[in-house]
Amino acid sequence: MVLYEKKFGRTCLSILLVVVCLMTSLLFLYINVKADTIIRTGIVEVANSLTFRKGPGTEYGVVGYLSNGDSGTIIGEETATTGRVWYNMVVDGREGWASSAYVRVEETVLVEDGDFDAYLDAQGFPESYKAPLQALHATYPNWVFEAQHTNLDWDAAINGESVLGRNLVHSSAPTSWKSTQSGAYNWETGEWVVFDSGGWVAASTEVLRYFMDPRNFLDDTNIFQFIKQSYRASSLNATQLANKKTDLTNMVSGTYLANTCPGTSQSYVDVIMNAAKESGVCPFTLASMMIQEQGAQGYGSSISGTVPGYEGYYNYLNIGAYKTSTMSAVQRGLWFASGSGNGYTSYQRPWTNATRSITGGAIYYGESYVKVGQDTLYLKKFNVQGSNLYGHQYMTNVQGAASEGTHMAKAYDANARKAALVFRIPVYKNMPKEACTKPVSDDNPNYMLKSLYVAGYNLTPTFSMYETSYSLIVPNEVTSVTIGAEALATTAAVSGQGVKNLQVGNNDFSVSVTAQNGTVKTYVISIVREAAVVPEPVPEGPNASSYPVTSSKYTVDNSSKTVAGIKEFPIKASDFKAKLTTTGGSIKITTANGTEKAGTNNVGTGDQVRVYDASGVHQSTYTVVVYGDVSGDGSISSLDLLRIQKHILSISRLSGVYKSVSDTNRDGKITSLDLLQVQKHILKMKAIQQ
Repeated sequence: MVLYEKKFGRTCLSILLVVVCLMTSLLFLYINVKADTIIRTGIVEVANSLTFRKGPGTEYGVVGYLSNGDSGTIIGEETATTGRVWYNMVVDGREGWASSAYVRVEETVLVEDGDFDAYLDAQGFPESYKAPLQALHATYPNWVFEAQHTNLDWDAAINGESVLGRNLVHSSAPTSWKSTQSGAYNWETGEWVVFDSGGWVAASTEVLRYFMDPRNFLDDTNIFQFIKQSYRASSLNATQLANKKTDLTNMVSGTYLANTCPGTSQSYVDVIMNAAKESGVCPFTLASMMIQEQGAQGYGSSISGTVPGYEGYYNYLNIGAYKTSTMSAVQRGLWFASGSGNGYTSYQRPWTNATRSITGGAIYYGESYVKVGQDTLYLKKFNVQGSNLYGHQYMTNVQGAASEGTHMAKAYDANARKAALVFRIPVYKNMPKEACTKPVSDDNPNYMLKSLYVAGYNLTPTFSMYETSYSLIVPNEVTSVTIGAEALATTAAVSGQGVKNLQVGNNDFSVSVTAQNGTVKTYVISIVREAAVVPEPVPEGPNASSYPVTSSKYTVDNSSKTVAGIKEFPIKASDFKAKLTTTGGSIKITTANGTEKAGTNNVGTGDQVRVYDASGVHQSTYTVVVYGDVSGDGSISSLDLLRIQKHILSISRLSGVYKSVSDTNRDGKITSLDLLQVQKHILKMKAIQQ
């Protein structure tokens, strides 16, 4: 068998003996198996697409569509009225029905193996990992599955990998694969921000969860993203090396790596085998990376040797290839291949031919990734180990590990799969109970409003698609308003517009935008309808002049019947009353309509000071004046700013004492200068003179 080792500072011989003993023990543990359950897997075989339905027949609704090669577990079957058998399947977390005419069935014996279950428990695999690992064990009893306990919380790991630019998908991917977080998506144009050359945009959290969840890849193809990548050619005999070369040849069949390496008489396979020996990296890993980076037919421009400014340089593994403010990803990679602009010769640079690029790139990858713990394709993409969490990641393509794993799987034929292959599978804390499903929607995600308004009025603040809360004050005589809204995307639906009746006081109205993909954004308009103010006629008493109001604190005008000069507001009615006197009579503090105010209520513009004689007969009334307190609530705030602004714009006109106190600079006009004075008062820059 071939053993993939990790060095811990002991001799290789000691490690080899330990591993052999472990493998021997495992093989003894796995002997006594008994077949109990058959797992049926349905594999779609169709030219274009297959309709996935809600029931066993064409008369049922559509769940979605399946492509050629999609596979899922068959959980039931039923014969339709047409006589055709339909399979009830679960594919990528979606349950539906597919016609048997387009589904090939494969059966796997799931073993009830108490010893193997005990092994999985000892490794610390959660229950949700066990069924697929049991299925793999039934077919490949020599395979070894190691639980890599990251000790990371699942959501924390997702958040760490969600930093903008860390994970990308191609712009041609479904919309549900693409992020709409701030900086990733332009809501106004409906376009995604490109982060790397060739149209690569930020990946959505949903697709990141799918590709980071190891449980989605525990089958005999995708599991190869978890195989250990270390390699020691010196531990293999001539026959084993020849077998490796044969397996590699089979793996690269049909790709550009099946050809002669340019500039040499060697095949790519020979060059890769030598690079693996030099670097200590599995040759299958190197081949899968080269196919992933340059495409199956080797059309990547970084291996053409003809990129302007970098003629004669090659970078087969695209090391250091990422977009900067001055270079494209290809240019940056070739700049590294040339010696990083400083003539560096590490890793056999400059890479002036294919052989130097492949060998030097392999050495770089071995030293920088495999030998520092990132020894699987998964860890190369998602660095969830070591001290540099979520950093030092080889590629940004969120599918990178999964894609390279499928290439890697091709290197292992039926005979190779009989060996004790070792897979290191990550486990996180607090994972979801079930594996995360792959998002499939290609619907428009835009749920922003283009406009939101109340006809005839100005909202506060001014409308912005990113602001969701607005306010408005209307006079008491306004009993209804018309709310209008328009979505940015024609595919979005808007609800909550139209004529709205108003009650006195606060009225909250929600306007919701539902994007084509079903996500919802809600905007709220709070409209205050003012209460009616109906002052009670207050005739002067026959002896009004005998009961004047005096105050050592405030300015009392017995001619205009006003009380002004209040500087300590807000002030409570009891404190205000205590600073007023009249001879032989009594005083009450009331609202504008004559209702007596409780002592704890604030006094403001429009409130009244009513004077009564000794017999309780009303004699005279004084009106409270506080400049800047246009709302009459006993304070100066943004509400007063809004009322003055509406008066200036002729939206809602002020009258009486409320108009008078709006003229804060006493120039006989209500202008922006008064607005400015109120604003300065609120900001405590300069108090309004009372």
